[in-house]
Amino acid sequence: MNRFLLFFCFISISLVFSQNFDAGILAGINTSQVSGDNLSGFNKLGVKIGGFVSREFNAFNAQLELQYINKGSRNMTDDDTHQEQYKFQLNYIQIPCLIKTSIYKNTFVEFGASIAYLLNWTEKYYGYEDRGIDVNKLEYNINVGVDYKINRYLHLNTRLSNSIVPIRPHASGKTHKWNKGQYNTCLSFVLCYYFNKKLKNSSLRTRE
Repeated sequence: MNRFLLFFCFISISLVFSQNFDAGILAGINTSQVSGDNLSGFNKLGVKIGGFVSREFNAFNAQLELQYINKGSRNMTDDDTHQEQYKFQLNYIQIPCLIKTSIYKNTFVEFGASIAYLLNWTEKYYGYEDRGIDVNKLEYNINVGVDYKINRYLHLNTRLSNSIVPIRPHASGKTHKWNKGQYNTCLSFVLCYYFNKKLKNSSLRTRE
C-alpha cells in the first residue's frame, strides 16, 4: 500500500512544480454492481471522495487522482418488507490516471486506467456476516467519462469504470471464455473543484 501512496506523492509533487499544473478536490456518489454474482442493476450506493492534480499539454490534460471509494453489490427482498437480503461491501483506495480533452462547448471526454488497493470488505446475508471467497487486494480498471464545466472552478463528472481482471473467482471455481470470475462495474457522479485560476487558460478549453 505504501508504494502506491509514494508513487502518487511523487507524481503529484512533479506536477505541482511543473508549469501549468492544477489541483483540486472531488466528492460524489458511486453506484456499483458485481458481474458474476447472479444479481443485476447498480443497486449498491457508496461514496467517492478525494483529490487530484492535473497537467496541461497542447491538446489535452493529464489528471492523476487519489480516491476513497465504496464498491460492491446489494439485493433487497421482493416482499413488502424490502429487507436487505444481500450486501457485498468493498472499500478501496484508488488511483486513476486519465486523459481529458474538449469535444464541445463546456463538455469534455476522459479515458484512462486505475489501480485500487482493497482496505477491507464484508459480505452479509440478511444482516449476518458470511464471508465467501477472499477478494484480491489489487484491482485494475479501465475508465471512460464525461466532464461538464459548470464554471471556471467547478466541473460535474460522470464516469463508468470496470475491472479488467476478476476481483475474485466464481464460487464454483469455473470459468467460461472471457468470464474468469467476478468483476466490479461502477457508475459515479462527482463534483470536482479546481483550486487554480489557471484553468481558465488551460488547454482543456471549451470549443465553440
